[in-house]
Amino acid sequence: HMYAVLAGRLTIIKQDQEISQIHSGEVFGEMAIIESKNRSATVQADAETILLEITKPQFDSLLASHDQLLFSLLSILADRSRGNIEDLAMGYRKTEEQEKVSVHLLRILDDSPNEIYIIDSSDFNVVRANEQALNNLGYKREEIANCTIFDLITNLTPNIFNNLSRPLRNNEESFVTFDGIHQRKNGSQYNTEIRFKLLQKESNPLYVAMAVDKTEQLLMEERLETLAYYDSVTGLPNMALAKDRLGVAISQADRHEKLIAVLIVSIVNYKTISHSLTPNLGDLLLKDIGKRLEGCLRKEDTVARLDGENFLLILSGSSHQRFVTLMAQKILQTLEPMFTLDNQEVSIRSTMGIALYPHDGKDPPTLVQNAQAALWSAKEKDKHAFQYYNPAFLFQSAKKVNMEKDLRKALEREEFELHFQPKFQLATGQFAGMESLIRWCHPEKGWVPTQEFITAAEENRLIIPIGEWVLKTACDQIRKWLDMGLDPINVAVNISGHQFNQGNLVQKVEKQVIQSGIDPHLLELELTETVLMENSHSALSRLKSLHEFGLLLSIDDFGTGFSSLKYLKDMPIHCLKIDQTFVHDHHVKANSAIIQAVVSLAQNLELKTVAEGVETQDQLAFLKETGCHLGQGIMLSPVLSQEDMTRYLQNGHEIPDSF
Repeated sequence: HMYAVLAGRLTIIKQDQEISQIHSGEVFGEMAIIESKNRSATVQADAETILLEITKPQFDSLLASHDQLLFSLLSILADRSRGNIEDLAMGYRKTEEQEKVSVHLLRILDDSPNEIYIIDSSDFNVVRANEQALNNLGYKREEIANCTIFDLITNLTPNIFNNLSRPLRNNEESFVTFDGIHQRKNGSQYNTEIRFKLLQKESNPLYVAMAVDKTEQLLMEERLETLAYYDSVTGLPNMALAKDRLGVAISQADRHEKLIAVLIVSIVNYKTISHSLTPNLGDLLLKDIGKRLEGCLRKEDTVARLDGENFLLILSGSSHQRFVTLMAQKILQTLEPMFTLDNQEVSIRSTMGIALYPHDGKDPPTLVQNAQAALWSAKEKDKHAFQYYNPAFLFQSAKKVNMEKDLRKALEREEFELHFQPKFQLATGQFAGMESLIRWCHPEKGWVPTQEFITAAEENRLIIPIGEWVLKTACDQIRKWLDMGLDPINVAVNISGHQFNQGNLVQKVEKQVIQSGIDPHLLELELTETVLMENSHSALSRLKSLHEFGLLLSIDDFGTGFSSLKYLKDMPIHCLKIDQTFVHDHHVKANSAIIQAVVSLAQNLELKTVAEGVETQDQLAFLKETGCHLGQGIMLSPVLSQEDMTRYLQNGHEIPDSF
């Protein structure tokens, strides 16, 4: 065994003579542990001594993971067997004592997972090499004895080696490092990191070289570089690398007085498509889009994945804007044909924003920002077009940024209010519940148009925390009304697409209802048919879970999307809401036909119908005639604040005069 002296002092005795002393902090028994046998020396404690035993397995583990320990141990062995090592360095005559030292050294060498070489500085021959080195290089032991270190390390020369070892010979460094290129017997090469250490410093020094194969490390560095500069899904450059390339392109364009075009291509309907595909097919679609884009470009151009459904293209060294226009048209046309994914055909819609250097920006961040602003403008005008940057877009872009900041502050400062619009039975005029509607009173701007801030919230996904606030506030308000002794009331809450597509939506809704302590039947969730049809299979699963919990479910703005009657039959829906655009123009034959068809469909499926936006007596009469169950709108009741809604309920919710 091997021991470390933690406290006290030991005397080593051999043949009744004191041969050395071991003090606190030193180790002994290392020769025995290497040879795996007891030695003849005895140990005597001169004072109260504390020892730490180091077993063979522990020693092997330390030796394998701490190369400095190995260097220290080699030095100890060299010092204890100096005469024999000198003989070895001078030719290794095969005496019995020399053989013992060779065994000691080889046992240590072969215990290491790294390559180790003993080098004779007189001729740079490899005196010894361990098993790991022989295996990695493909040499036999007798073959490597005829090699110099320069045969094995191709980028190491006698001059480099002498300069490298000088700090060791002058006692300036305990070891030095060198990035080597090892060459195997078959001619192949691999990279290593080598540590050289001086074993003895007499007339003919010996050096030990420990080499660590850096192949895995370099592969890891390459993988890290790939993660840092390339998109993991498409393999295309990411934004960081694209900006670097854009910087280089700008430098070259300055020298040749050329244009650079930065194009951002957005797949408008990607989110809708991805919800209907498995994750693998969604990734495959992005790869195929990337390949088509690459096929449009020249070698000097770049296509990168910007984020989500957006790609960034750099057209380098263009002579005139007409070329950019032609390329933009070509790119959009290239993306028009169907994509085939695992026997499924998918059609995408794309749009594009373009910024030009030097007109629209002098640096990569500005060019990308302005191309993004142009993209926003293109989306608002046409879902399948391209738009060049215009300085006026800066105002629009700044407006979007400010809106996002204000929305975040509104959430933090609780600036939102929940208002309510009553619903009535059209046959009798009886009160039949209400829809909750969010309103925002900005401290400086006053009431912000609902559609304006909802649209902005959907773009930056703040619609999720806003939707969660609405859900919590509605549940808490139901609880307050019940605690006031009012009759149980059905309250509908709108659920956005982003909110509905969260994997934990069901758990969040259930948790909120339970925390509020209300009957789930008092809460109704309204979802648009577009949201439900984006991924009908997962939507059906979520709807069933919510229905089983006891919630009421309705389809908002029914008739404005493209529903599948098959899924409508399977979905646990209790109500269809007729969009107000049909109600407003009910006198138009097509609209009246749609309203009648929806009411008939609902009756056959035993569902209720609610007409939105009832504003005139004529509309009310038509809806009654068609058999629509419920209605809401300014003619029946305006949207009420929480205080006004409470007073209405306390007063017995009278039947509107319009009935």
